[in-house]
Amino acid sequence: MKILFLSHQWTRNSHLSLYSGFKRFIHFAALHNDATLVTFGPEETEYREDNVRVITVKGAKKDYFFSKRMAISRKGKELAGQFDAIHSIVSDCTYYLPENQFTMTLHVLPGVVKYKEFKQNAFLFLKYHVIQKRAFRRAKEIVCVSRNLLAAIPQKYQSKARFIPHGVDTEFWDPALAKMPAAFPEGGYVLCVGSHGLDMQLFREFIEANPSVPFVMVGVKERLGDHSNAHYLTKISDEDLRDLYLGAGLTFRPMLFATANNCILESLAMGKTVLANRIAGVTDYLTDDTCVFMDTLKDKSLANLQALRLDPITLRQTTIEKFGWPRIVNDYLAIYNQ
Repeated sequence: MKILFLSHQWTRNSHLSLYSGFKRFIHFAALHNDATLVTFGPEETEYREDNVRVITVKGAKKDYFFSKRMAISRKGKELAGQFDAIHSIVSDCTYYLPENQFTMTLHVLPGVVKYKEFKQNAFLFLKYHVIQKRAFRRAKEIVCVSRNLLAAIPQKYQSKARFIPHGVDTEFWDPALAKMPAAFPEGGYVLCVGSHGLDMQLFREFIEANPSVPFVMVGVKERLGDHSNAHYLTKISDEDLRDLYLGAGLTFRPMLFATANNCILESLAMGKTVLANRIAGVTDYLTDDTCVFMDTLKDKSLANLQALRLDPITLRQTTIEKFGWPRIVNDYLAIYNQ
């Protein structure tokens, strides 16, 4: 099948690691399909990345007025007739796509995602009214990465909306490929990766309740105070991050809101037990069989990390079956073929 993908995030212009995020979907779809991606770059060009033909439109990294997203969708409209399926892997790049001919994946909506900063919420509000409402009307299929997003779709578009989970690259996030990190005690630290939706206050409470337990935070921009057991890491390689997952006793994700979360999926793929709060968006990916929910703890003590850990082999195998990219690609191919 010839598939045209559109996204403003790709390996050369994404804030996510090379092996994280929904962009990995395209690589796995390209293993058995003819895949072309339209994205942005410093100039208009065309190149191949692995099995993906990449076409770039010219655009700067900052895009407050959606200009590069519009340019990507215009290029998509120009190319649309050459493909069997059109898929904007984010809602952002849909504006000019031909009506009733494209699938889009929805990751965020106002009211579901609630940022602290006014600038972020204003951007979300504008995106909804300029791009997403139009996309709801014009899309052939709307795929949501969480059920709380699905519930927030206007009722008149529910018939063409569905939930398909976000996926994870279980080929890269594999404990067999990792080594124990030397900087922290094996199995004796708690790991948190990323800051999107993070409940900083709850995180701080756990750090203070467990002064003897190291908390290792990767990509957490806001410091949580002066705590000797809190360690902040930035700009580490994907391979070093994989090692940190391997050595962690638990992965910690206290969330204010959630749709899908790369840290949760990568942790599960690495066979790591996740400690999380039981909220919408999280419960689409974690159950009482695959994580420790905070409401099951008597208090905030993590003195005995080993007692909380679930079977790593079962966690990884369940993740491969439910959230591995080959499974998710097949779910989307069924939509394309309708």
